[in-house]
Order: sequence, then structure tokens, then C-alpha cells
Amino acid sequence: MAGSLDLEPTAALVMAWAEDLYREGSAALFYSRLDLSAGTRLKDECDSVCPWYPEVMKNRKWFIRHLASEAVSGARGPCQVVILAAGKSPLALELLDCHPEKIAAIIETDIAGMEEKQEIYGAVAPRASKRIRCVHADIFDHRGTFGAILATGMYDPCRTTLVVFEGISYYVPPRVSLGILSLFTSRERKNTLILDSLLPCRFVREDRRYISRGIWGIIHRRCKFQDTVTYSPTEMEAMLISAGCREVCHHAMNEMELLRTGRNQYFPTVEHGWIRVSTGRI
Repeated sequence: MAGSLDLEPTAALVMAWAEDLYREGSAALFYSRLDLSAGTRLKDECDSVCPWYPEVMKNRKWFIRHLASEAVSGARGPCQVVILAAGKSPLALELLDCHPEKIAAIIETDIAGMEEKQEIYGAVAPRASKRIRCVHADIFDHRGTFGAILATGMYDPCRTTLVVFEGISYYVPPRVSLGILSLFTSRERKNTLILDSLLPCRFVREDRRYISRGIWGIIHRRCKFQDTVTYSPTEMEAMLISAGCREVCHHAMNEMELLRTGRNQYFPTVEHGWIRVSTGRI
């Protein structure tokens, strides 16, 4: 695909599942530049386990965007957004479309594809892209990541900051998540953190456990990932408190689905879901 951004299988899978969220605005233009072909076989396999799994991804991504939008609109004065391990999500464009006057800068980090992503931003949203910087950084290297963020010249440690850590806690040890997130603590706890996580099976209804086990089993086998990292609510709260968070809140999939769709079709109770979104002041 000419002028497109190639995605790895898992990234392509996630974005294919979330397609319905990117129907308008700058995000739709960005999405049209993504080559999702690498995830086709992976998606077919996952669909055989749970044909409605796109609802899970749409709930997660929609809810994180909702929380991020609330954090930006509620900030005192212009804020800045840091999206760690950002992948190919156009969240930056979605936030700038909604709150152009409230965001001074958005900085995205990832280990690959950042130059190409910046180019696509410039092509589809030239004005917004001037406030976005995509930088190469590995979250396993905490100080290196923070140094790369500072090197953009756009990050102000004194400015209210929203930190988004989406879709990554599953793949890295808790010490890595704790280390990178703790870099954004502020004395007044004026910053906001949003992240998602996978629950251990014991917190999920027995008749639903096959879904998360099946989906993650396919991803492990096809993409050679190590074991998935899970967090109980207590473990997540302990990790976030160790990172400097206060006012930690957890949101279950039934809450996300109800807010997004107005009903609970797939997630009637807390125990029907296996993904949580957590927030904290940091």
C-alpha cells in the first residue's frame, strides 16, 4: 500500500478489531494509511475463539480515550500528554481534534516505526502534527526513555501531564511498568495516569475463561511472546502506589461497555470481563 504504515501482526490485529472507532476526523485519515494485512491470519484464528472479540477492544480503546479526554478537559491550563509504547494508535489526533486549545504537546514513544508515524501525522493532519513528537525509546530503559522525551524540547516537567500506558502492561514485568511510570510523579499529584491490564483467571467467570486463554494462547504461539503478565486489582493498586500514584481507581469491562453502548450485552457483570482500566493521580 503506497504511503502506508506497515503493522506487526499483533498491532494489526488490535487496530482491525478497533476499526469502528476510527470513522471520522483526523483519526480516520490516519487509519486509512495503516496496512493491517499482517494481522489477517491472526484475526481469523482469534475470531474462531470469540467472534465478538472486537467489542472487547472497542470498549477498552473507547474508554481510555474517554478518560483521557476528561483528564485533558479538566486540566488547569494547557497540559501535555505522554503516550508510552504508543504503537500505531491515533489517540494523539483524537485528543487534538477534541481539545486543540487544551493541549500544549503530545509526545509518543515506541521502539520502532516512530519516524514513519510522524510522517503520516504530517500528511493527514499537518497542523496537529506540529504539536506531536514521535520518538524512539525502549521502556525497559527508563532513563533513556525519559531522556528521549526531554530531548524533544516539548516536555515541561512543571506542566500538568497525562500519561497513557495502553496495551503494554500485558507484555512487560511489573518492575518495568513501575520504573517507567514512576518517572512522571509530581509533588502535588497533578498528573494523571491511565493504563489497562489483564486479570488473573480466578477473577473471571469460569464459563468465560476460555476466551482470554484462547486469544492469548494464539498470540503467544503465533508471535512467540512470553507468558502474559496479569494483575489482580490489589496487585495493580500496589504497583501504582509504589510508582507514586494516589487515588487509584479500577474500571471493569461491564462499566466500559455500558458507557460506550448504553447497555450490557456481552458484559452483564464485573465477573464477565477479564480486562480492567486503572487510573491514578501521580
